Amino acid sequence: MKPSFAVATVLTAVLMFAAIPGAFANDMNGSIVPEHNIGEVQYLGFKNLTFRYPAGSAVADAFSKVDTNDIRITSAQITGNLTSQDSAIVSAITAFNRALADVKSPTQVTAIKLLYTADIKPDEGVTLITFKVNAVPTIENFALGDGDLEGLSSKIVDMEWRGIRVTEPILVDLKHGDSELGATDINRPIGLLEKLYPEMAEQLKSSAAAEILNEPILDFRKFDQNMDSWHFLFDPSGSLAETSSFFREESGARVVSIYSLGESSFREGTFKAEEKDADASVLGTTVSIHSQVPAPSGQIQIAGFSKADVSQPAAEVASVSVEAPAGASTATGGFPIQVLLVFGGMMGAIAIFILFKARK
Repeated sequence: MKPSFAVATVLTAVLMFAAIPGAFANDMNGSIVPEHNIGEVQYLGFKNLTFRYPAGSAVADAFSKVDTNDIRITSAQITGNLTSQDSAIVSAITAFNRALADVKSPTQVTAIKLLYTADIKPDEGVTLITFKVNAVPTIENFALGDGDLEGLSSKIVDMEWRGIRVTEPILVDLKHGDSELGATDINRPIGLLEKLYPEMAEQLKSSAAAEILNEPILDFRKFDQNMDSWHFLFDPSGSLAETSSFFREESGARVVSIYSLGESSFREGTFKAEEKDADASVLGTTVSIHSQVPAPSGQIQIAGFSKADVSQPAAEVASVSVEAPAGASTATGGFPIQVLLVFGGMMGAIAIFILFKARK
């Protein structure tokens, strides 16, 4: 087996395995095309809340009055651009562009897709609520100008968009069954609580739990870790562009670079879920509230060969050329080809097993 074919096989197998979404993770998956100065990023934010209280209390009664079965509140997917008349789209684009400005990124959101889901599971002494916000903005203006990458012409691109924190409210009209909840802030847990449990929410806002309930769900600051600590690999054939419909339409690149974060290693550290606790007195009852945000998992695909520049940590950029420089390494870590072949075989076997099980 030729080394170039072996490496391509390894990369394909690894990415097939990596493409299987995690059940619960704060995800950031970006695809950018520097030559066209356009990209698409999926920011997937989760927050899990657990409310514990005495069975038979006023709080238990309040939770049970809304619905004794599992409640699932979902907004239909909303899509729009800067010229949209939809107030939810305008709200979301404005909030994301403010977040980009906060990290001094020139990148701008010009269109966005939104999907919001809340799962509420009440029981006698505990209620579990899972919030999920899936925002997929189209980004532009991240290409900063021309550069030189080891003798090849390149584009200098901003990378600060990866680690933003959206602090402004995103107001979306929600429904619960046949009921109209009206404009609801989907970026904070308190937004939905105000609509479903107004009396409890009012008291929670003035309690020690207020900080937990007001924290933005769309918080991706953990992805702001230096780019040189991300795992890097590239496909010299460009075939991995097929893993993204956006790439298929926009890229046409012969070389694709991939950065990934979230595997936990000596290089990037260990990622753990972020957990917080607080107590509150609500409706004459003491309620214990536990908040959990899953560990991060991210990937960035770039059309071309990319080399990160972390010389200015406050404004990290990457230099991207259409072709790869001679002798460019296909992955960080300098693994021997024998190790890559064994790893590739393992990943290929796993991928085939998963596909086999999926068809049964």
